[in-house]
Parts: sequence; structure tokens; C-alpha cells
Amino acid sequence: MKKLFTFMLFCVILQAKEYVIDETHSSVSFSVKHLSVADTIGHFQEFSGTLDIENNAIKNLQGQVEIKSINTYNAARDEELLSTDFFHTKKAFLQSISYKNNILRTKLTINNITKEVTFKVKITGPIRNPSLSLKEKSTNTNPFTLQTTDMPLQNPHLKTNDSSTDCGCYVSYGDNVIGVELHGKINRFDFNIATTTPKELLGEYVNIKIILEGSN
Repeated sequence: MKKLFTFMLFCVILQAKEYVIDETHSSVSFSVKHLSVADTIGHFQEFSGTLDIENNAIKNLQGQVEIKSINTYNAARDEELLSTDFFHTKKAFLQSISYKNNILRTKLTINNITKEVTFKVKITGPIRNPSLSLKEKSTNTNPFTLQTTDMPLQNPHLKTNDSSTDCGCYVSYGDNVIGVELHGKINRFDFNIATTTPKELLGEYVNIKIILEGSN
């Protein structure tokens, strides 16, 4: 009976959930070949979105990035990328279409051009968000329950400044946390990005990597 109850609670966690994206632990990055020999890497520092997951499958994902927040770790290059040769609009948008077998079909809009782009997806979790607390152990130590619980560390004692005194330290479980990693690729010519620059100088394809951490 106890095992059945634990399994049912775990299933509740896996059902449809809207996750709040933690921008601090998320990123939107890209890479493109320069002179066909080395990757130039960059990311967008400002982005937002929503994420819905049901039974460990993406039901809805939408997001946007602020083009002005582009960062390739070179100020002169970033200034060039913000010219109309590369981007004509202030934002880029992503909207999911469908998800199956770890493949996410999306609509990606850049420079007011919308194309279908597929991403390979890896979902990790959900898990309970642990935090260290200095309090008495509760009777419920199951990290998959929906209530906040306490669970002793494998080494539950930390030394205080007084070497003769130990403090009992326990892990308190809070929000559900999930990780989503997406890998995709676009042809820059499809989105009117630097169309006058030959692919021998700037790669034809741009790799996109999106890492999201969400909680609810």
C-alpha cells in the first residue's frame, strides 16, 4: 500500500504542469562557423517564455529573445551583428507545434520570417528543489510527495565553530524543478541573416542550444 501511494503521488507530479522559467539557470546560445574552421559562440542575455509539460512531454513552449542583448564576447562584432545586415527586428520568437519521441517541432520567427525548425530534446526531472535546513527531522522523508518534507543528509552532522558541538542538518524539499535542453539548427539564408556574406566567410548553418530550468 505504501509503495502504491508513493507511485500515485509521483504520477501527480508528472501530470500537466506550467513551469516558471528560471532565467538565472537558463540560456539561449548559438554557434556558427567562421572561415569554415572555428565556431563563433554567442548567446542572448535577455529572454522570456512559458513551458508546459505533461507526463514528461512538452505540451507547450513559447519564448522570445531580445536581439539587442546579443553577446559574442566581442563588442565590435556585437555592434556589427546589431546592424540591419543581420537583424531587422528587435525580437525573435519561438512557438512549439508538436512533440513526439524527443523531437519538438516549432515555428521560429526571425526578421519577420517564420519557418518550421525541429529540436532534439532532453528532459531531466522533475525533482524536488532541496535546501539545507537546521531543524528536526520530520516523519515524512519522501522527496516525491507534494508537501514540503525534510530528509537527513547522508552525513547529517556539520561541525560548528565549537569543535565539540554538532548541528543536525536536514534537506527541506520545496518546488518541483525540471530541466529541458533543446538542440536545433537553422540556415541563416532562410531568415535573411547576412545574405551578402558568403558561406565561406560565415557558416551557412547556425546551431541553436536552449537550456531551460523551470519550477512550479
